[in-house]
Amino acid sequence: MKTGVRDLMRVLALSVLVVVPFVLRDYGLFIATELLVWALFAVSLDLLLGYTGLPSFGHAVFFGLPAYALGIMLVRQDSFALALFAGYAAVLVAAAVIGYFALRTGGTGYIIVTLLASFALFTLALTVTGVTGGEDGLSIPRVKSFSALSPREAYAIVAVVTLTMYLLARMLVRSSVGHLLLAIKGNEQRVQALGYNVDSAKLLVTLVSAFIAGTAGMLYVLLTRTLSAELVGPALSTEVVIWVLLGGVQTLFGPIVGAAAFMTLKQLLSATTWYPLLLGLVFIAIVLWAPKGLVSLMPASIRRTPGGSE
Repeated sequence: MKTGVRDLMRVLALSVLVVVPFVLRDYGLFIATELLVWALFAVSLDLLLGYTGLPSFGHAVFFGLPAYALGIMLVRQDSFALALFAGYAAVLVAAAVIGYFALRTGGTGYIIVTLLASFALFTLALTVTGVTGGEDGLSIPRVKSFSALSPREAYAIVAVVTLTMYLLARMLVRSSVGHLLLAIKGNEQRVQALGYNVDSAKLLVTLVSAFIAGTAGMLYVLLTRTLSAELVGPALSTEVVIWVLLGGVQTLFGPIVGAAAFMTLKQLLSATTWYPLLLGLVFIAIVLWAPKGLVSLMPASIRRTPGGSE
């Protein structure tokens, strides 16, 4: 029965993805497309925070750095394939370097290393004005972005990529590697005693998480055509942690709900001068009402994912 309910929910979710471009107008479709990008970004962090217990507070680095690499290449030359390669190369190298040093410190050190990486790149983006545009940022040419496509075409591309990346993450957490990650989160010392290479597993999930986050970042710059230092900064790094906690960790679906809820509330409340206070009060109310995240309010048969928490 539970499997039937989950299958029904998956069909409904896919149906919503298909129907959206036919019921929303251009602006609404743009917002829906942007929400898919943020949802994908949130899912990428859940692999670290939820399934492995790695508290990354610099996750925006993996979102903004490939966005910058892609955008800068598109501004300076015409090969989209080369720009895409530069984006993925940048994020994977950054993930390997940051992951190596963060994992060597562990615990609180992991938070500090990832947060410092975000601060460092944020400062660098503001300083190297000849490359990044500094405070003014960069704008990629219209013809090299999703602006050259219809809103429906842009939505379709982002929806397909987001769904593919989500299924990749889901495959990972359902695999033996996913079970190993949960074991590491539960008792790292015991897993080491059993002979598993914990650091290699953590580095692997860091690379996968960064790959997915980088994909989201590049989709974002193609959608909005804008690059700014905030894309690698600590503010976005903190926001995505809130999305994951708000929706529910170790569920994959929860962070999507959290990102959608956060962005919706932000849009609704941003018109008021008391916007930050009201947003904070709403979040406090949600935490008190659903301490395990918004997804915990759903029936267990719907929210449960293999290897995930209820």
